[in-house]
Amino acid sequence: MISVRLSPREYENLAKLCPAHGVRSISNIARIALQQLAATSEGTDPLAFEVRDLRSHLKVMAEEVDRIADIVETRTAAKAG
Repeated sequence: MISVRLSPREYENLAKLCPAHGVRSISNIARIALQQLAATSEGTDPLAFEVRDLRSHLKVMAEEVDRIADIVETRTAAKAG
């Protein structure tokens, strides 16, 4: 775990980036930025990082779709019962 100090303006700017990049929190943006920095300094292919990051986002989205589907099924069953 790491801690980062941000000015209110820096925090607001990062918070605005979250929805634009499909990221749920400033913590996730920081994690992604640090991973990209590490990948670049290690000579890792940046495209490989992007693919890995996209897979991670897709997994989160799939989990959210499943959660919403469960809610809809529960409500539909409750109305039918």
